[in-house]
Amino acid sequence: MGESAEGRAPKAATSADVAKLAGVSRATVSFVLNNAPQSIAPKTRENVLRSAKLLNYRPNLSAKALAEGTSRVILFDLSAPSWHGQAVHVLAELTTALAEHGLVAAVHLDAPVRESLVVTALRIRPRLVLPSRALSPQERAELDDAGIVVVEAPVTEIADVEGLAAQIRLEHLRRRGHSRIAIAEREGAGLASVVGTRRRAVLAAAAELGLPDPIVVAFHDGASAVSQVQRIMAAGCSAVCAFNDDTALATIRAAADAGVRCPQDLAVIGADDIFPGSVAFPPLTTVKVDFERLGKLLAPTVLAALGVANVTPPPELDDVLTLVVREST
Repeated sequence: MGESAEGRAPKAATSADVAKLAGVSRATVSFVLNNAPQSIAPKTRENVLRSAKLLNYRPNLSAKALAEGTSRVILFDLSAPSWHGQAVHVLAELTTALAEHGLVAAVHLDAPVRESLVVTALRIRPRLVLPSRALSPQERAELDDAGIVVVEAPVTEIADVEGLAAQIRLEHLRRRGHSRIAIAEREGAGLASVVGTRRRAVLAAAAELGLPDPIVVAFHDGASAVSQVQRIMAAGCSAVCAFNDDTALATIRAAADAGVRCPQDLAVIGADDIFPGSVAFPPLTTVKVDFERLGKLLAPTVLAALGVANVTPPPELDDVLTLVVREST
């Protein structure tokens, strides 16, 4: 049996539908909607635009791309540390938004064992590259020489998620009476970019809140973690703002090995809200990101960068980040 009319999605309006409603030819519709140089009477142009709006007409960018010989692919460059289950929700929302405009999302995972972003971009020739990090001058030059467009601001920086998260974390520590704070980071291949981004965000937030410059320590194994906790205590710090929840949990463990009580002697706050943090001893205070909501907010900005939507202001993130207060602070 065929699918009922109620079960079928409504048919999308075509340029022919717009032409019929406006009482003009399809060529005229194309000229108006593509801002072609042909002379079109103002009244006719207004009539076509009004008809397109009434029909909720969306141009078929797939057909346009084929006609122009351009790619329908948008290449997202993701750093390895950002590639986790929750971040997939951001990509899912962006993929859906792009698909509505006939565009396809592709992902390049930026990791030492994989081919470079430039090599991937030269292979697939995307319409646009949206990086998760600042590109090197050489990378940018190679992409420019190939005629591949790059959005100036990385997708993850279109909205200042890291800046707001850092502010939330430091404000919480300050309310708890902590002014001398340390930043605990992870060492590891491929981490430098994302670690540096979070460090700069915390340093900027500390300056904005009038806190002393935090000291920065890094762990690479259990022994170094203990020695760095000892360094933190010797510097007179009473709280740690960790790179992420993993690093925060390592800090708590190292503190116990060093005879430092958490939170009585040292408060620790993480970031990302992973499950082990909720069952640690003590349970970890952290900042949770609603990645699905973030994807919905970023989608219009990405579409604006592609020229298929109006430019929108940076999204408000107040409902994207949540402070989860537990016993570690």
